[in-house]
Amino acid sequence: MLSVTPISEKVIQHKNEWITVGRKILAHYGCAETPAEIGKCIDMWKKDHRVAEQEMIDGLGFLFGEWIVTEHGGSWVWVSDSFGEIPAIQRVPGGSITYALDVVSKRLRDGSIAARELPSIADVYAMR
Repeated sequence: MLSVTPISEKVIQHKNEWITVGRKILAHYGCAETPAEIGKCIDMWKKDHRVAEQEMIDGLGFLFGEWIVTEHGGSWVWVSDSFGEIPAIQRVPGGSITYALDVVSKRLRDGSIAARELPSIADVYAMR
């Protein structure tokens, strides 16, 4: 069964720490704090792997999600099911959920062009 609850203060602190890491990663690659630029940073990482993969996932995942929430509303939630637990974003209570960390993780590991895909994901979230 799926359980969606607000994130705790501890997770908020964790999220904020990872956002700081995400900003350092963007600075390292010379990218701005927008979905297209976060995607560009992911695409650049695929060529050099200079940052640890988990740092990319957590840092850019939280940064991407925070950008979406700031620009389009919603909130961070904690999602639990039979497969585990993960922070995510939700535009309205009871509405659909976007797994920002998974969005980044998938683009790090596949052949996509993240600079094109992340803005589209943000647009879809905004329309929900």
